[in-house]
Amino acid sequence: MKSIPLKFLHAYVLLSILLFGIVQSLKFFEIQAPQWVFSYLNDFLVIPIVLTVCLHGVWLIKKDRDIRLNIFTIFSMVVFYSIYFELYLPSVSDSYTGDAIDIICYFAGGIIFYFLQKIRQL
Repeated sequence: MKSIPLKFLHAYVLLSILLFGIVQSLKFFEIQAPQWVFSYLNDFLVIPIVLTVCLHGVWLIKKDRDIRLNIFTIFSMVVFYSIYFELYLPSVSDSYTGDAIDIICYFAGGIIFYFLQKIRQL
């Protein structure tokens, strides 16, 4: 089987999943951490994780691992997450709060994903 391309992206995503697990564990065990960890870190990590899963789906469907997600697709996912999690869900549930900094975190994650998928393999 051919090796998976985009080693930097995959390493970043695996680290992101590990950090997500740590943040969730801190919440579960009620361990104190800086507020930004609970408020913004997962928002920063989610877009690259989701887009990497989407990229793998495209690879599976198209059977072409040279495909990369374009800027419009990345931007669309960031806008979707921003609208859904920062506008819609806070309007229908008290469990969610809308925050402009979360939107900035989504955009930053999208930018990181864009550049990590563009890095040429060594």
